Amino acid sequence: MTMKLNRRQMVAGGLGLTASLSLASPLALAASQLVVPSYGGRWGKFWSQQILPGFEKATGIAAKHDIGLGKNFVANIRAGGSASPYSIFMGNENIATMLRHEGFFEPLDASKLPNLAQVYDNFKNPGLNGVRGIISPIGIGYRTDLVKTPPKAWSDLWDNPEFKGKIGLYQIGNTAAVLFLLLTAKLYGGSEDKLDVAFAKVKELLPFQQVTWSGAAAASLVRGDSIVAPVDWGEVIALKKKGAPVDMVVPAEGVIAFEQSFNLVKTGPAKDDAHKYLNYILDAKVQEQYSGTLYTSPCNTQSMLSDALTKEIPILGEKMKDIHSFDWDAYTPKVAEVADRWNREIQ
Repeated sequence: MTMKLNRRQMVAGGLGLTASLSLASPLALAASQLVVPSYGGRWGKFWSQQILPGFEKATGIAAKHDIGLGKNFVANIRAGGSASPYSIFMGNENIATMLRHEGFFEPLDASKLPNLAQVYDNFKNPGLNGVRGIISPIGIGYRTDLVKTPPKAWSDLWDNPEFKGKIGLYQIGNTAAVLFLLLTAKLYGGSEDKLDVAFAKVKELLPFQQVTWSGAAAASLVRGDSIVAPVDWGEVIALKKKGAPVDMVVPAEGVIAFEQSFNLVKTGPAKDDAHKYLNYILDAKVQEQYSGTLYTSPCNTQSMLSDALTKEIPILGEKMKDIHSFDWDAYTPKVAEVADRWNREIQ
């Protein structure tokens, strides 16, 4: 089914409309070249210094690197129309689902992805219309010097009185806020569809600090604006290694995760190169590189991490199958409604 979203829906969904694509941009000029999108910061540096040089050495393909946010990549694909600047899209699965509903993606060719056989089945979309290739678990980060009783479960955000008024949560434009909302619905309502229950429970946590991205969530902990917060593993571990008084816990009810979904863009060039790129990303050794630099959990069943790294990244192996997942196809039509409601009610 193809779903067309209006301007209000796209803005409310945190995707934006302003494209970074212009006639003079490198993307506009790279009509037949493989263009690889990635986020900035530590991620962009890792792509530029390790992933793309390694990919070129392994395949002989020199890819163009486009650094930005998911909303930029989405806008560029939409603006590209019948000639997308990307052959491969990388973004959170809920964002990818919106583009998939709009008809921008086509199934991947498994015969061109030999490493796919080693990927956990729960990260392969039905019909191979997308693969979750980079998994960043989200647990509970906290200040070790300011918290008397460290959290052990998501329920502690509600039950531990020392957290009242000192919790950090994401703003609804970030995927993590949606993940947290759906998880709350599942834990307290018995189903991710119980959004009324979820909103009522989130209101119980007010007042809390709202941030727009993971780096801001971690920074809020460091500043002491919040003393406990859902945040992805890599951000907190990176700060901990620099001496910040922060740590992470795996909640008793399980973790949620940023799942970077890789999808073949129907109107993009260089599709064979795009398959080679994705196959490289899924390689067991490359997944180990991601873990060593970004503290992500390998999606490849054959990846092996050192004992030291295993202690820092506890969501591995069979635990990868227990990450809370959600029905994004069912949620997509609710994007605008949920965002509007959050912005009205969560003040």
